[in-house]
Amino acid sequence: MSTAPLAVSQAPHAGWLVNRQHDLLSTLGGTGASLALVGLHVWGGVSSLVLWWAWVLVLDGPHLFATLSRTYLDAREWRTRRKLLLGSLGWFASGPICFAASLALGTKLPFLLFLTFAALWAYWHVVRQHYGLMALYQRKAGEASPLDRTLDSVTLYTGLLAPFVAFAVSHPTARKQLGLTGEPTWEPLVSAACFTLVLAVVLLSATRQLWRWRTGQRVNGPKLLMMAAAVGLSVLVFWPSVSVKMDFIMFAVAVTAFHNVQYHGVVWFYHRNRYHAPGADTESFGWAPKVSQRFLIYAVCGVLFTLLYRGLGCGFGAHPGCGVFDVKLAMGAGLTLRDFMAGFIWGFALHHYYLDQKIWRVSRDAGLHRDLKLGEHGSRMAHPEVRTG
Repeated sequence: MSTAPLAVSQAPHAGWLVNRQHDLLSTLGGTGASLALVGLHVWGGVSSLVLWWAWVLVLDGPHLFATLSRTYLDAREWRTRRKLLLGSLGWFASGPICFAASLALGTKLPFLLFLTFAALWAYWHVVRQHYGLMALYQRKAGEASPLDRTLDSVTLYTGLLAPFVAFAVSHPTARKQLGLTGEPTWEPLVSAACFTLVLAVVLLSATRQLWRWRTGQRVNGPKLLMMAAAVGLSVLVFWPSVSVKMDFIMFAVAVTAFHNVQYHGVVWFYHRNRYHAPGADTESFGWAPKVSQRFLIYAVCGVLFTLLYRGLGCGFGAHPGCGVFDVKLAMGAGLTLRDFMAGFIWGFALHHYYLDQKIWRVSRDAGLHRDLKLGEHGSRMAHPEVRTG
């Protein structure tokens, strides 16, 4: 990739958040990344450990840095969001607090509940980003029909959550974590019902789009493409005959790689418009314009950040493949020093999830609306809270 500064994006074309090329790269490129990782593992026989670390270093860790680059490294954000940026750091204490509670009570339960909460929030975070992008496409196109917006929401949420439920009750490792032992009895029926529900909702949505087209109303192609990619990927990854061939750590990789690519696309577009637009006072933003001046600089900073915090976790054996570094120091209640560090490392993700809920509220932030170039349609629409992360 060229190291020359990218040109500042112009106002997005109608229907596309940025433009056709950028949106297709974000949607199809993100889907392609997830499918490639799944394919390499399921059909190519590539180790899940290798793919997990590749995903962490290239996509997932750097996407946490992307959030930091537009908050903690932005001097103006520090001035306007100081309370939020400082208070959100409390999430780093959540794991250690639950760990301490387990030690005090003499049971793993509080810490196990924390790990369950963190894992569920991780997937919900992905779901909410897909919803946020869908809502941005609705804004950009000026969609105001309550019926269509509700149907979009039902379609997306059903398409992302129902397959996850099917996976939870059918995949051997997931079943074990839920305490489901023995041969499956009612679980296959639940799984089949979940995928049947997805099919029914998708057909209903498709029928509505066909009706709009036949009556001469606009069909929002870019939005539907993003929704189809998100739902299609969810169905494929959690489909029983596919999921049973995947190691458990690959599910985070498969569903999040798409999310990572989308997020980098949104943040990079935001950077171009906020820090590098003609006449922008770059000095007033602090370090943010410097780390986003060129994509290569931004990417290298993201990888270095990932190496630092994942290296810390690996040094205590808290990540896959790092067991050789686990000193197995028992600390009580069946927990070890490795568990303590795992709880702390989760703080990086939880901090990201929480902060993203606050900084991408287009409905409440005129400056963000401007920097994402949502145009007049978005400013007139009474959408609920929209978040892209």
